Amino acid sequence: MMMKQVLKSLSLLALVTSCAGFSTAPVSTRLTHSMNIAAEKIPLATSKTSFSTQTNRATTTSVYASNLDTEEETEGGFLSGVSINPPYLAAYVIFLGFAFFKSMTEEAGASNDILQQFLADPLNPGCNELFVTIFNLLGLYFVPIACLLMPGAKNQKYPATPFLLGSMFGGYGLIGPYAFTRTPDAAVKTKADLGWVTANILENKIFNWFIAVAFTSAYITSGGVNALISDASGTIDGYGQLFSDTAIASASSVDFLILTLSAASWIPEDLARRNYKGDVAPALIAASTALLPGVGVALYCALRPSLDEE
Repeated sequence: MMMKQVLKSLSLLALVTSCAGFSTAPVSTRLTHSMNIAAEKIPLATSKTSFSTQTNRATTTSVYASNLDTEEETEGGFLSGVSINPPYLAAYVIFLGFAFFKSMTEEAGASNDILQQFLADPLNPGCNELFVTIFNLLGLYFVPIACLLMPGAKNQKYPATPFLLGSMFGGYGLIGPYAFTRTPDAAVKTKADLGWVTANILENKIFNWFIAVAFTSAYITSGGVNALISDASGTIDGYGQLFSDTAIASASSVDFLILTLSAASWIPEDLARRNYKGDVAPALIAASTALLPGVGVALYCALRPSLDEE
């Protein structure tokens, strides 16, 4: 009986041992296999992360370099190819410096008082008639200047239109930058080379004569001609006093002078574009327009040779 129990115990022990041995081996194998897989995945993930980082760095570097190139092109693009015309630049600097100096040294409110008079009645503001004439002519000067510059504006660095329109209010202070950065263009032109407005309006003789009449009328309606005829000495003295006392009178007068001389200087170039072969020298024609400021250049535009159609 005891022998049977011993044998039974030995059999049970053997069975337990064999079961334990059977389950231990596979668990150890699975654990080792899992660790190997993990070890393989870690380098792969690291490799993918490294590749992604390198790609991002390369992309960032490329974008940064592209931005630098764009900035360099932008910085150089606006001013690249600009040539400076010293006489027009000098006139611009002198004009701004003079206007600033006069505005700092005049009696407080002197110019503003005159401006308010012009706003109340532009034709008869109640101040010196000679200055009234100059001030009113300044608002018209952009038209004959446009007639001179627009036929040669096509290949310029900057568009002429904004500067010309601005000069209606700011005179040489606004057209000056265009004047000292433009490149003279004396090549022969035809109307086919021009824009529609230039070819059909600025080159139109009826329009040109209308502007000449408007300039002539401004001398009369502003009272300048009558004042000079009736009391030339008093009118000139009064103008001189106003020039000395107020920035608006002195700056406007210098502005008017610079626009007159600038317009005259562009006439030989304009004649060359029209293939002018006349007996009178272009320089002499240009100088003659300055004898009657404003009216002279307007008459030139009305009398100049017309461009060929094609």
